[in-house]
Amino acid sequence: MNLSNARASTHYKLFTVSYLALLTGQIVSILGDRLNNIALVELIAEETGRFSQAGSTLEMSKLFLAFTLPSLILGPVVGAYVDRANRRRTLIVTDLIRGLAVLAIPFMRPALPLWTVYGMVAVLYFANLFFLPARCAIVSEIVPRGRLMKANSGLTIGATVASIAGFFAGGIIAAKAGWRVAMFVDSGTYFVSAAALGFIRPAAAGHGPTETSRSPYAATVKEALRIMRRSAAVRLGVMSPAILVLAGTTVFVLGAAMLERGYADGTMYVGFIAGIAGLGMAAGSVVTGARFHGTNRAGIMRTWVPAVIVPLALMAVTRNLWLLGLGVAMAGFAAGPVFVSSETAIQEETPARRQATVFAVRDMLMKTSALTAAWLAGLAPALVGERWALGGLLAVWLMIWLPLGYLSFDKHPEVRQYGDGDPQDNPAGPDTQHDPRRGMRKR
Repeated sequence: MNLSNARASTHYKLFTVSYLALLTGQIVSILGDRLNNIALVELIAEETGRFSQAGSTLEMSKLFLAFTLPSLILGPVVGAYVDRANRRRTLIVTDLIRGLAVLAIPFMRPALPLWTVYGMVAVLYFANLFFLPARCAIVSEIVPRGRLMKANSGLTIGATVASIAGFFAGGIIAAKAGWRVAMFVDSGTYFVSAAALGFIRPAAAGHGPTETSRSPYAATVKEALRIMRRSAAVRLGVMSPAILVLAGTTVFVLGAAMLERGYADGTMYVGFIAGIAGLGMAAGSVVTGARFHGTNRAGIMRTWVPAVIVPLALMAVTRNLWLLGLGVAMAGFAAGPVFVSSETAIQEETPARRQATVFAVRDMLMKTSALTAAWLAGLAPALVGERWALGGLLAVWLMIWLPLGYLSFDKHPEVRQYGDGDPQDNPAGPDTQHDPRRGMRKR
Protein backbone atom coordinates (compact mmCIF):
# COMPACT_ATOMS: atom_id res chain seq x y z
CA MET A 1 0.00 0.00 0.00
CA ASN A 2 1.51 3.37 -0.99
CA LEU A 3 1.06 6.68 0.83
CA SER A 4 -1.79 7.86 -1.38
CA ASN A 5 -3.70 4.62 -0.78
CA ALA A 6 -3.10 4.93 2.95
CA ARG A 7 -4.53 8.45 2.90
CA ALA A 8 -7.50 7.29 0.84
CA SER A 9 -8.18 4.54 3.37
CA THR A 10 -7.87 7.00 6.23
CA HIS A 11 -10.49 9.30 4.72
CA TYR A 12 -12.75 6.53 3.46
CA LYS A 13 -16.39 7.39 3.99
CA LEU A 14 -17.69 4.77 6.41
CA PHE A 15 -21.40 5.48 5.98
CA THR A 16 -21.86 4.15 2.46
CA VAL A 17 -25.21 2.93 1.17
CA SER A 18 -24.15 -0.69 1.76
CA TYR A 19 -23.01 -0.05 5.32
CA LEU A 20 -26.16 1.92 6.15
CA ALA A 21 -28.29 -0.87 4.63
CA LEU A 22 -26.53 -3.47 6.77
CA LEU A 23 -26.83 -1.25 9.86
CA THR A 24 -30.53 -0.62 9.23
CA GLY A 25 -31.29 -4.28 8.58
CA GLN A 26 -29.46 -5.31 11.73
CA ILE A 27 -31.19 -2.71 13.89
CA VAL A 28 -34.65 -3.71 12.68
CA SER A 29 -34.08 -7.47 12.92
CA ILE A 30 -32.51 -7.26 16.41
CA LEU A 31 -35.42 -5.09 17.51
CA GLY A 32 -37.61 -8.00 16.46
CA ASP A 33 -35.35 -10.55 18.18
CA ARG A 34 -35.72 -8.76 21.50
CA LEU A 35 -39.47 -8.42 21.12
CA ASN A 36 -39.50 -12.15 20.47
CA ASN A 37 -37.37 -12.93 23.53
CA ILE A 38 -39.64 -10.98 25.87
CA ALA A 39 -42.82 -12.32 24.23
CA LEU A 40 -41.60 -15.88 24.79
CA VAL A 41 -40.89 -15.11 28.47
CA GLU A 42 -44.45 -13.78 28.80
CA LEU A 43 -45.81 -16.87 27.04
CA ILE A 44 -44.01 -19.21 29.46
CA ALA A 45 -45.00 -17.05 32.45
CA GLU A 46 -48.63 -17.30 31.32
CA GLU A 47 -48.33 -21.07 30.93
CA THR A 48 -46.70 -21.61 34.36
CA GLY A 49 -48.78 -19.29 36.55
CA ARG A 50 -46.09 -16.57 36.57
CA PHE A 51 -43.41 -19.21 37.33
CA SER A 52 -45.25 -20.30 40.48
CA GLN A 53 -45.53 -23.97 39.45
CA ALA A 54 -42.90 -26.46 40.58
CA GLY A 55 -40.09 -26.80 38.07
CA SER A 56 -41.34 -23.86 36.01
CA THR A 57 -37.79 -22.61 35.37
CA LEU A 58 -37.26 -25.84 33.42
CA GLU A 59 -39.60 -24.43 30.78
CA MET A 60 -37.05 -21.65 30.28
CA SER A 61 -34.40 -24.35 29.89
CA LYS A 62 -36.52 -26.06 27.21
CA LEU A 63 -36.82 -22.72 25.41
CA PHE A 64 -33.03 -22.35 25.43
CA LEU A 65 -32.76 -25.89 24.05
CA ALA A 66 -34.85 -24.74 21.08
CA PHE A 67 -32.56 -21.71 20.73
CA THR A 68 -29.41 -23.79 20.69
CA LEU A 69 -30.12 -27.23 19.24
CA PRO A 70 -29.81 -26.23 15.55
CA SER A 71 -26.38 -24.71 16.16
CA LEU A 72 -25.17 -27.70 18.17
CA ILE A 73 -26.05 -30.03 15.31
CA LEU A 74 -25.06 -28.01 12.24
CA GLY A 75 -23.18 -24.86 13.33
CA PRO A 76 -19.74 -24.99 11.65
CA VAL A 77 -21.09 -26.84 8.60
CA VAL A 78 -23.53 -23.98 8.00
CA GLY A 79 -20.62 -21.55 8.25
CA ALA A 80 -18.73 -23.51 5.59
CA TYR A 81 -21.81 -23.25 3.37
CA VAL A 82 -22.06 -19.49 3.92
CA ASP A 83 -18.39 -19.14 2.92
CA ARG A 84 -19.38 -20.61 -0.47
CA ALA A 85 -22.68 -18.70 -0.84
CA ASN A 86 -23.74 -15.19 -1.79
CA ARG A 87 -23.84 -13.53 1.63
CA ARG A 88 -26.25 -10.76 0.69
CA ARG A 89 -28.78 -13.28 -0.66
CA THR A 90 -28.31 -15.43 2.43
CA LEU A 91 -29.18 -12.49 4.68
CA ILE A 92 -32.36 -11.65 2.77
CA VAL A 93 -33.68 -15.22 2.50
CA THR A 94 -33.08 -16.01 6.16
CA ASP A 95 -34.87 -12.83 7.26
CA LEU A 96 -37.91 -13.87 5.23
CA ILE A 97 -37.86 -17.34 6.80
CA ARG A 98 -37.55 -15.86 10.29
CA GLY A 99 -40.49 -13.54 9.67
CA LEU A 100 -42.72 -16.43 8.60
CA ALA A 101 -41.63 -18.61 11.53
CA VAL A 102 -42.49 -15.92 14.09
CA LEU A 103 -45.78 -15.17 12.35
CA ALA A 104 -46.84 -18.82 12.85
CA ILE A 105 -46.32 -18.87 16.64
CA PRO A 106 -49.40 -16.83 17.74
CA PHE A 107 -51.64 -19.31 15.91
CA MET A 108 -50.15 -22.34 17.67
CA ARG A 109 -51.38 -21.73 21.25
CA PRO A 110 -53.67 -22.99 22.67
CA ALA A 111 -54.63 -25.01 19.59
CA LEU A 112 -51.35 -26.98 19.67
CA PRO A 113 -49.16 -28.28 22.53
CA LEU A 114 -46.46 -26.03 23.93
CA TRP A 115 -43.70 -28.17 22.47
CA THR A 116 -44.80 -27.15 18.97
CA VAL A 117 -43.95 -23.54 19.86
CA TYR A 118 -40.48 -24.69 20.86
CA GLY A 119 -40.26 -26.48 17.51
CA MET A 120 -41.05 -23.27 15.62
CA VAL A 121 -38.51 -21.41 17.74
CA ALA A 122 -35.97 -24.03 16.61
CA VAL A 123 -36.85 -23.23 12.97
CA LEU A 124 -36.31 -19.54 13.71
CA TYR A 125 -32.88 -20.22 15.17
CA PHE A 126 -31.99 -22.60 12.36
CA ALA A 127 -32.38 -19.61 10.03
CA ASN A 128 -30.25 -17.60 12.47
CA LEU A 129 -27.42 -20.08 11.85
CA PHE A 130 -27.13 -18.72 8.32
CA PHE A 131 -27.89 -15.09 9.11
CA LEU A 132 -25.34 -14.43 11.85
CA PRO A 133 -22.14 -15.69 10.10
CA ALA A 134 -23.20 -13.97 6.87
CA ARG A 135 -23.83 -10.70 8.71
CA CYS A 136 -20.46 -10.80 10.46
CA ALA A 137 -18.49 -11.88 7.39
CA ILE A 138 -20.04 -9.43 4.91
CA VAL A 139 -18.65 -6.47 6.87
CA SER A 140 -15.15 -7.04 5.45
CA GLU A 141 -16.67 -6.98 1.92
CA ILE A 142 -18.13 -3.49 2.30
CA VAL A 143 -15.70 -1.82 4.74
CA PRO A 144 -11.91 -1.33 4.29
CA ARG A 145 -9.66 -3.12 6.74
CA GLY A 146 -8.52 0.06 8.50
CA ARG A 147 -12.13 0.94 9.35
CA LEU A 148 -13.26 -2.43 10.70
CA MET A 149 -13.03 -1.50 14.39
CA LYS A 150 -15.11 1.64 13.88
CA ALA A 151 -17.53 -0.19 11.59
CA ASN A 152 -18.05 -2.95 14.15
CA SER A 153 -18.42 -0.35 16.88
CA GLY A 154 -21.19 1.31 14.87
CA LEU A 155 -22.90 -2.02 14.24
CA THR A 156 -22.68 -2.95 17.91
CA ILE A 157 -24.06 0.44 18.93
CA GLY A 158 -26.94 -0.06 16.50
CA ALA A 159 -27.53 -3.57 17.81
CA THR A 160 -27.58 -2.43 21.42
CA VAL A 161 -29.86 0.53 20.72
CA ALA A 162 -32.21 -1.92 18.99
CA SER A 163 -31.92 -4.27 21.97
CA ILE A 164 -32.78 -1.44 24.34
CA ALA A 165 -35.83 -0.45 22.31
CA GLY A 166 -36.83 -4.08 21.81
CA PHE A 167 -36.56 -5.02 25.47
CA PHE A 168 -38.33 -1.89 26.69
CA ALA A 169 -41.06 -2.07 24.05
CA GLY A 170 -41.32 -5.86 24.32
CA GLY A 171 -41.78 -5.68 28.07
CA ILE A 172 -44.53 -3.09 27.78
CA ILE A 173 -46.30 -4.70 24.81
CA ALA A 174 -46.14 -8.23 26.24
CA ALA A 175 -47.30 -7.13 29.70
CA LYS A 176 -50.06 -4.78 28.52
CA ALA A 177 -51.19 -6.13 25.12
CA GLY A 178 -50.11 -9.77 25.35
CA TRP A 179 -47.38 -11.89 23.85
CA ARG A 180 -49.33 -12.47 20.62
CA VAL A 181 -49.29 -8.78 19.70
CA ALA A 182 -45.53 -8.69 20.39
CA MET A 183 -45.08 -11.67 18.04
CA PHE A 184 -47.00 -9.96 15.23
CA VAL A 185 -44.85 -6.84 15.56
CA ASP A 186 -41.73 -9.01 15.65
CA SER A 187 -42.69 -10.78 12.43
CA GLY A 188 -43.04 -7.48 10.60
CA THR A 189 -39.55 -6.36 11.62
CA TYR A 190 -37.94 -9.27 9.77
CA PHE A 191 -39.68 -8.35 6.52
CA VAL A 192 -38.57 -4.73 6.88
CA SER A 193 -35.02 -5.93 7.56
CA ALA A 194 -35.04 -8.07 4.40
CA ALA A 195 -36.06 -5.03 2.34
CA ALA A 196 -33.25 -2.91 3.82
CA LEU A 197 -30.61 -5.58 3.23
CA GLY A 198 -31.51 -5.61 -0.45
CA PHE A 199 -29.60 -2.31 -0.81
CA ILE A 200 -26.25 -3.87 0.12
CA ARG A 201 -23.77 -3.80 -2.74
CA PRO A 202 -20.53 -5.59 -1.79
CA ALA A 203 -17.32 -4.75 -3.64
CA ALA A 204 -17.00 -6.73 -6.86
CA ALA A 205 -14.14 -8.77 -5.41
CA GLY A 206 -16.20 -9.82 -2.46
CA HIS A 207 -19.58 -10.21 -4.14
CA GLY A 208 -20.97 -13.70 -4.43
CA PRO A 209 -19.37 -16.92 -3.27
CA THR A 210 -15.97 -16.45 -1.66
CA GLU A 211 -15.00 -20.13 -1.72
CA THR A 212 -14.12 -21.36 -5.22
CA SER A 213 -12.73 -24.78 -4.37
CA ARG A 214 -14.69 -28.01 -4.17
CA SER A 215 -13.04 -29.06 -0.90
CA PRO A 216 -15.30 -30.90 1.58
CA TYR A 217 -17.04 -28.87 4.25
CA ALA A 218 -15.10 -30.81 6.88
CA ALA A 219 -11.84 -29.53 5.39
CA THR A 220 -13.17 -25.96 5.58
CA VAL A 221 -14.05 -26.40 9.25
CA LYS A 222 -10.65 -27.97 9.93
CA GLU A 223 -8.89 -24.98 8.36
CA ALA A 224 -10.97 -22.57 10.46
CA LEU A 225 -9.98 -24.45 13.62
CA ARG A 226 -6.34 -24.25 12.54
CA ILE A 227 -6.65 -20.46 12.23
CA MET A 228 -8.06 -20.32 15.76
CA ARG A 229 -5.24 -22.47 17.10
CA ARG A 230 -2.53 -20.25 15.61
CA SER A 231 -3.99 -16.84 16.52
CA ALA A 232 -4.71 -15.87 20.14
CA ALA A 233 -6.82 -12.91 18.98
CA VAL A 234 -9.08 -15.16 16.88
CA ARG A 235 -9.18 -17.78 19.63
CA LEU A 236 -10.22 -15.22 22.24
CA GLY A 237 -12.62 -13.70 19.72
CA VAL A 238 -14.39 -17.05 19.62
CA MET A 239 -14.18 -17.87 23.34
CA SER A 240 -14.88 -14.55 25.08
CA PRO A 241 -18.47 -14.08 23.81
CA ALA A 242 -19.22 -17.64 24.93
CA ILE A 243 -18.17 -16.79 28.48
CA LEU A 244 -20.39 -13.71 28.43
CA VAL A 245 -23.28 -15.84 27.20
CA LEU A 246 -22.76 -18.22 30.13
CA ALA A 247 -23.07 -15.29 32.55
CA GLY A 248 -25.88 -13.54 30.70
CA THR A 249 -28.01 -16.67 30.31
CA THR A 250 -27.61 -17.52 33.99
CA VAL A 251 -28.83 -14.06 34.97
CA PHE A 252 -31.64 -14.11 32.40
CA VAL A 253 -33.09 -17.48 33.44
CA LEU A 254 -32.89 -16.97 37.21
CA GLY A 255 -33.40 -13.21 37.18
CA ALA A 256 -36.54 -13.44 35.04
CA ALA A 257 -38.12 -15.93 37.43
CA MET A 258 -37.25 -13.78 40.47
CA LEU A 259 -38.63 -10.60 38.91
CA GLU A 260 -41.81 -12.33 37.70
CA ARG A 261 -42.57 -13.55 41.24
CA GLY A 262 -41.42 -10.43 43.05
CA TYR A 263 -43.20 -7.69 41.13
CA ALA A 264 -46.52 -7.07 39.44
CA ASP A 265 -45.98 -6.79 35.66
CA GLY A 266 -42.71 -8.66 36.14
CA THR A 267 -42.26 -9.13 32.38
CA MET A 268 -42.07 -5.36 32.00
CA TYR A 269 -39.28 -5.21 34.58
CA VAL A 270 -37.42 -8.01 32.79
CA GLY A 271 -37.54 -5.86 29.68
CA PHE A 272 -36.41 -2.76 31.57
CA ILE A 273 -33.44 -4.48 33.21
CA ALA A 274 -32.35 -5.97 29.89
CA GLY A 275 -32.75 -2.57 28.24
CA ILE A 276 -30.51 -0.96 30.86
CA ALA A 277 -27.85 -3.56 30.05
CA GLY A 278 -28.22 -2.51 26.44
CA LEU A 279 -27.69 1.15 27.34
CA GLY A 280 -24.45 0.21 29.05
CA MET A 281 -23.32 -1.84 26.07
CA ALA A 282 -24.06 1.00 23.68
CA ALA A 283 -21.91 3.34 25.78
CA GLY A 284 -19.10 0.76 25.92
CA SER A 285 -19.25 0.32 22.15
CA VAL A 286 -18.99 4.09 21.60
CA VAL A 287 -15.88 4.24 23.79
CA THR A 288 -14.39 1.23 21.97
CA GLY A 289 -14.81 2.79 18.54
CA ALA A 290 -13.50 6.17 19.67
CA ARG A 291 -10.59 5.12 21.91
CA PHE A 292 -9.61 1.50 21.38
CA HIS A 293 -9.18 1.18 17.60
CA GLY A 294 -5.39 1.07 18.03
CA THR A 295 -5.42 -1.25 21.05
CA ASN A 296 -4.45 -4.93 21.00
CA ARG A 297 -7.67 -6.88 20.44
CA ALA A 298 -6.72 -9.86 22.62
CA GLY A 299 -5.74 -7.52 25.46
CA ILE A 300 -9.13 -5.82 25.35
CA MET A 301 -10.94 -9.13 25.69
CA ARG A 302 -8.70 -10.36 28.51
CA THR A 303 -9.31 -7.16 30.46
CA TRP A 304 -13.03 -6.63 30.04
CA VAL A 305 -14.58 -10.12 30.36
CA PRO A 306 -14.20 -10.21 34.18
CA ALA A 307 -15.65 -6.69 34.33
CA VAL A 308 -18.85 -8.10 32.80
CA ILE A 309 -19.27 -11.03 35.17
CA VAL A 310 -18.56 -9.40 38.54
CA PRO A 311 -21.30 -6.68 38.50
CA LEU A 312 -23.94 -9.26 37.56
CA ALA A 313 -23.50 -10.83 40.99
CA LEU A 314 -25.58 -7.94 42.42
CA MET A 315 -28.62 -9.85 41.17
CA ALA A 316 -27.81 -12.54 43.76
CA VAL A 317 -27.55 -10.21 46.77
CA THR A 318 -30.20 -7.50 46.34
CA ARG A 319 -33.77 -7.01 45.16
CA ASN A 320 -33.40 -3.25 44.85
CA LEU A 321 -34.21 -2.38 41.24
CA TRP A 322 -31.87 0.64 41.27
CA LEU A 323 -28.90 -1.49 42.32
CA LEU A 324 -29.84 -4.19 39.83
CA GLY A 325 -29.98 -1.54 37.11
CA LEU A 326 -26.55 -0.24 38.12
CA GLY A 327 -25.05 -3.73 38.05
CA VAL A 328 -26.37 -4.66 34.63
CA ALA A 329 -25.43 -1.22 33.23
CA MET A 330 -21.82 -1.76 34.36
CA ALA A 331 -21.82 -5.27 32.92
CA GLY A 332 -23.26 -4.00 29.65
CA PHE A 333 -20.62 -1.27 29.40
CA ALA A 334 -17.86 -3.85 29.79
CA ALA A 335 -19.48 -6.16 27.24
CA GLY A 336 -19.22 -3.50 24.49
CA PRO A 337 -15.41 -3.69 24.11
CA VAL A 338 -15.53 -7.50 24.23
CA PHE A 339 -18.03 -7.96 21.41
CA VAL A 340 -16.57 -5.22 19.19
CA SER A 341 -13.04 -6.57 19.62
CA SER A 342 -14.20 -10.14 19.07
CA GLU A 343 -15.70 -9.39 15.65
CA THR A 344 -12.83 -7.13 14.61
CA ALA A 345 -10.15 -9.66 15.59
CA ILE A 346 -11.81 -12.40 13.55
CA GLN A 347 -12.28 -10.14 10.53
CA GLU A 348 -8.70 -8.82 10.67
CA GLU A 349 -6.90 -12.12 11.16
CA THR A 350 -9.06 -14.59 9.23
CA PRO A 351 -9.03 -14.79 5.41
CA ALA A 352 -12.35 -13.69 3.93
CA ARG A 353 -13.02 -17.15 2.52
CA ARG A 354 -13.04 -18.64 6.06
CA GLN A 355 -14.64 -15.86 8.10
CA ALA A 356 -18.18 -17.22 8.04
CA THR A 357 -16.93 -20.61 9.24
CA VAL A 358 -15.04 -19.08 12.16
CA PHE A 359 -18.06 -16.97 13.06
CA ALA A 360 -20.23 -20.10 12.88
CA VAL A 361 -17.86 -21.87 15.29
CA ARG A 362 -18.17 -18.86 17.59
CA ASP A 363 -21.97 -19.00 17.31
CA MET A 364 -22.01 -22.73 18.06
CA LEU A 365 -19.88 -22.18 21.15
CA MET A 366 -22.17 -19.36 22.27
CA LYS A 367 -25.25 -21.55 21.80
CA THR A 368 -23.58 -24.40 23.69
CA SER A 369 -22.85 -21.96 26.51
CA ALA A 370 -26.46 -20.74 26.51
CA LEU A 371 -27.80 -24.28 26.70
CA THR A 372 -25.37 -25.27 29.45
CA ALA A 373 -26.13 -22.21 31.56
CA ALA A 374 -29.89 -22.49 31.00
CA TRP A 375 -30.10 -26.09 32.18
CA LEU A 376 -27.81 -25.55 35.15
CA ALA A 377 -29.79 -22.45 36.11
CA GLY A 378 -33.00 -24.44 35.75
CA LEU A 379 -31.82 -27.36 37.92
CA ALA A 380 -29.58 -25.73 40.54
CA PRO A 381 -32.28 -23.77 42.46
CA ALA A 382 -33.86 -27.03 43.61
CA LEU A 383 -30.58 -27.87 45.35
CA VAL A 384 -29.30 -24.57 46.80
CA GLY A 385 -31.91 -21.89 46.10
CA GLU A 386 -32.05 -19.31 43.33
CA ARG A 387 -29.70 -16.68 44.78
CA TRP A 388 -26.98 -19.15 45.77
CA ALA A 389 -27.33 -20.80 42.36
CA LEU A 390 -26.95 -17.45 40.59
CA GLY A 391 -23.90 -16.33 42.58
CA GLY A 392 -22.25 -19.76 42.44
CA LEU A 393 -22.66 -20.17 38.70
CA LEU A 394 -21.26 -16.69 38.01
CA ALA A 395 -18.23 -17.57 40.14
CA VAL A 396 -17.73 -20.77 38.14
CA TRP A 397 -17.85 -18.89 34.80
CA LEU A 398 -15.26 -16.41 36.08
CA MET A 399 -12.97 -19.23 37.20
CA ILE A 400 -13.27 -20.86 33.78
CA TRP A 401 -12.36 -17.61 32.01
CA LEU A 402 -9.23 -16.75 33.99
CA PRO A 403 -7.03 -19.60 32.67
CA LEU A 404 -8.59 -19.42 29.19
CA GLY A 405 -8.08 -15.69 28.83
CA TYR A 406 -4.74 -15.17 30.50
CA LEU A 407 -2.94 -18.29 29.27
CA SER A 408 -3.93 -17.84 25.62
CA PHE A 409 -1.03 -16.61 23.47
CA ASP A 410 -0.17 -16.80 19.78
CA LYS A 411 1.43 -20.03 18.61
CA HIS A 412 3.41 -17.93 16.11
CA PRO A 413 3.69 -14.43 17.65
CA GLU A 414 4.04 -11.43 15.34
CA VAL A 415 4.35 -7.71 15.92
CA ARG A 416 0.96 -6.16 15.23
CA GLN A 417 0.04 -2.52 14.88
CA TYR A 418 -3.52 -1.31 14.67
CA GLY A 419 -4.88 1.88 13.23
CA ASP A 420 -6.86 3.48 10.45
CA GLY A 421 -5.31 3.57 7.04
CA ASP A 422 -1.74 2.85 8.16
CA PRO A 423 0.01 0.40 5.85
CA GLN A 424 1.55 -1.14 8.95
CA ASP A 425 -1.81 -2.10 10.46
CA ASN A 426 -1.81 -5.37 8.55
CA PRO A 427 -1.33 -8.05 11.24
CA ALA A 428 0.45 -10.30 8.78
CA GLY A 429 3.25 -7.74 8.49
CA PRO A 430 4.24 -4.96 6.06
CA ASP A 431 5.29 -7.44 3.37
CA THR A 432 1.77 -8.75 2.90
CA GLN A 433 -1.44 -7.20 1.71
CA HIS A 434 -5.09 -8.09 2.16
CA ASP A 435 -7.03 -9.63 -0.67
CA PRO A 436 -10.80 -9.83 0.09
CA ARG A 437 -11.06 -13.09 -1.82
CA ARG A 438 -7.96 -14.89 -0.57
CA GLY A 439 -7.14 -13.22 2.74
CA MET A 440 -3.40 -12.44 3.12
CA ARG A 441 -0.91 -12.88 0.31
CA LYS A 442 2.70 -11.91 -0.24
CA ARG A 443 3.43 -8.88 -2.36
